[in-house]
Amino acid sequence: MIKAVLDTNVVVSAYLLPTGNPAEILSLVRNGKLHIFLSREIIDEIKQTLLSPKLRKIHKNTPEQISLFVRAFSKVATVTPGKKLVDLIKDDPDDNKILACALEGGVDYIVSGDHHLTDLKSFQGISIVNPHMFLQVIRGRFS
Repeated sequence: MIKAVLDTNVVVSAYLLPTGNPAEILSLVRNGKLHIFLSREIIDEIKQTLLSPKLRKIHKNTPEQISLFVRAFSKVATVTPGKKLVDLIKDDPDDNKILACALEGGVDYIVSGDHHLTDLKSFQGISIVNPHMFLQVIRGRFS
C-alpha cells in the first residue's frame, strides 16, 4: 500500500471543497487504498487552521464539528512519535514538521500544495508532489 504524509493545506482544502483533488485523496484513504501518516504537530495545525476566523466564515462549522473531523481523520492515520527534527526549510520552518513526519513514517510521498515543499521534489528518497500529480501516480498504480 502507498504511504503518504498529507500537508495541512491538502487536508484543509479537502475539508473546504469536497469535489477537488485533495478530497479525492481523502476518499482513497477512506477506501483503504492509501495509508497516511500524521504527527501530533500536523494534527494540531489542521485543527488550528480550520478554527481560524477566516476559514470559519467559509465553512461555517462549529468547533465541535471541526474537532470531530480532526479526530476521525486522525483515526484513519498512523500518528508518528514526533521525535525527529528536521531543519531544512529556512523560509518556512513550519514545513519541516512535514519532512520529519515523512521520515518517521517511512512514507513514499509527501503531498503538498506548498512550494517550499514541492520545490524540493524529493527528500531522502521521498517524492514530494502536489495533489494533482499524486492522483496521476495513484491512478497509474490502480489501472
